[in-house]
Amino acid sequence: MVSPDSGSAAAGLRAHAALAALRVPEAVALHPDGTRVACVLPSPGAGPLAHVLDLARGDAVPVPEVPGRWHALTRWLPDGRLLLASGDGDLLDHVEVRAGDGLAPVWRIRVAGEIEDLVADSDDTVLVRLADPGSERDGSHLGLRVADAADPFVRTPGGRLRRLALARIGDPAPRPVPTPGLTVWEADWRDGLALAVTSADETPAGYYRPRLDLLDPATGESRTLMTTSWQLSRPRLAPGGRTAVVVEGLSIVSGRVVHLDLESGAVTRLTAVDDVTDLGWLDEHTLWFTGWSGTGTHGGTMTAEGRVLSRWTAWGTLGGRDGQPSLSPDRTGTLAAAVWETAGQPPEVALATLTEGEWRQVTALNGDLARLAVRQEEVSWTGPGGLAVQGLLLTSGEARGPRPLVVIAHGGPTWLWSSAFAPAESNQLALPLAHAGAAVLLPNPRGSSGRGQDYARGVVGHVGEEDLGDVLAGTDHLVAAGIADPGRMAVLGLSYGGYLSAWAVTRTRRFRATVVMSGVADWLSFATASNLAGGYDPLYHRGADVTTPEGREFLAARSPVCHAAAVTTPTLILHGAEDRTTPAGQADQLYRAWSAAGVRTQLVVYPREGHELTEPGHRHDAAGRVLAWLTENGVL
Repeated sequence: MVSPDSGSAAAGLRAHAALAALRVPEAVALHPDGTRVACVLPSPGAGPLAHVLDLARGDAVPVPEVPGRWHALTRWLPDGRLLLASGDGDLLDHVEVRAGDGLAPVWRIRVAGEIEDLVADSDDTVLVRLADPGSERDGSHLGLRVADAADPFVRTPGGRLRRLALARIGDPAPRPVPTPGLTVWEADWRDGLALAVTSADETPAGYYRPRLDLLDPATGESRTLMTTSWQLSRPRLAPGGRTAVVVEGLSIVSGRVVHLDLESGAVTRLTAVDDVTDLGWLDEHTLWFTGWSGTGTHGGTMTAEGRVLSRWTAWGTLGGRDGQPSLSPDRTGTLAAAVWETAGQPPEVALATLTEGEWRQVTALNGDLARLAVRQEEVSWTGPGGLAVQGLLLTSGEARGPRPLVVIAHGGPTWLWSSAFAPAESNQLALPLAHAGAAVLLPNPRGSSGRGQDYARGVVGHVGEEDLGDVLAGTDHLVAAGIADPGRMAVLGLSYGGYLSAWAVTRTRRFRATVVMSGVADWLSFATASNLAGGYDPLYHRGADVTTPEGREFLAARSPVCHAAAVTTPTLILHGAEDRTTPAGQADQLYRAWSAAGVRTQLVVYPREGHELTEPGHRHDAAGRVLAWLTENGVL
């Protein structure tokens, strides 16, 4: 562990250590009658465990623990029994149902693989979506393989899929749903039919070439309803089975709603709302939705034809699946539960009406950490071409002239910084850096979510161009405003943010230090080595093909390793050894290229880690190294 010497950096490290106690609820599920909320909470010395919150009493009671087992998902059956997905060290996951105030187990089965979702449309049958052992996860899921004890590990095309199975409660084993040669990324289940986002490529690259299929589990028949060059998420079948909706967007998927008439085959893109991340049916004519809006969130209700009935916006962050805002409504469609946080309030389970969105926190898991809150404001500036750009500015304490400035670029690139208590990406460093005395800029350049699809698509074919220009214009704005000291600036980021940080110091010498976390250094090797290769890169590089001279020239021109001679900025490189989304070879390439060019460089590789650091010791070590690096290089 590296301890920074300066007092300000030490204050930042103390803040980062305190954040390790943050208990963020996951898999929040509201009971059908709205009286209880189930969720998964981290447990000291064990894996995460399911808890049930009684809204009348206000207490969260853990589900009776089974030694060696942890919980990943909570769902309620329509009759109010609790459905759990749990795993253990046998590399097989469990599905179980518990009932009664004592939450006693009623039924349990095992499935081969990792359970990724459970959809309960009736009291007696559950649709299970599971990933085969050894199948690939994307960067949003740590860029790791699903655990597989095979020795040796053997891989063949189409051999390690995401599959569907129907589990009838009381039966000894689930019944597979036939999806020959396809992997299933998301699915819904209603009235005996399944609606699934699928692809022929089983790796995460396949998610970038999706199709939407209607499946009959009883007969194995399937019908493709639509294909798209974008990405699809949250398929939802309407009551009655005549229509469906799905969200179409970029990458992690914040996008527009697509309505499908299952009888006529008509596909209609609804444009009244954008940046939707989750939705569901209230009845066969009405939908609820939620998603991003600027640096906050929005939600409401709309008709199946796309007419908005109600819409609310709130400055804060709704937690949910894949880090995107999502809701769990009650059976009446009146009340919803979620995880809610703001700049001044740590994340807690919260309730609101679907139509009003006035979020009220109902747990107090993290109340003692509210003392760590820092000042947070939305700032705006003008990017290249006169485009308005926004971001968040975090500061702590009283201003005494221009401060050191640390810019943190988000991943994606189709992702965003939203107003949150302790923004989680990049090892949760934004808040600690503010405690260390820096002004922290969290920019949302073109390519980001929250501003609609045209803004998000502005980076397609232009990575590292106008989006970097937007970020640099943000630093100029803060310098001109007297907030940032132009002689003490740094840039850092994770994933695409790591790429943009490495790329930035090939284009400008304004930064005194940079930190590259899980970044892309070479788009040419990414195009063959990443588990996103052949999906992500053709999308964002507009079809540039590594097998052609023109494609290689295009990719090399945008690869930091090919521009090492222009770099003078001291660079710290942090990477997980097991990352398969931006493989560790990317860090090695960057380290070698920078070192050969005479740049002061340090490479730190963390064993057992994937695309983001999860082990507390590694997270703390990385925070100490970043703070020390910025101190040694005159930023802090």
